[in-house]
Amino acid sequence: MKNKIGFNIGFALIAFPLGLALIREFDFQNFVFRKKALGFLYLIVFIISLFLTFKKKNEETEE
Repeated sequence: MKNKIGFNIGFALIAFPLGLALIREFDFQNFVFRKKALGFLYLIVFIISLFLTFKKKNEETEE
């Protein structure tokens, strides 16, 4: 049984625009989100989508 790191293109396509939106929402001069609730929502969904993008695959071989 091998554990391989998988790559799910669907969640990667979700994570990319979320990352861009997260960067636009963050104010780098003051290190705060412009709209706090929206920024935290973007951050949580971005982290979940990254986790699901690189989730390990378990290959179970039947003998």
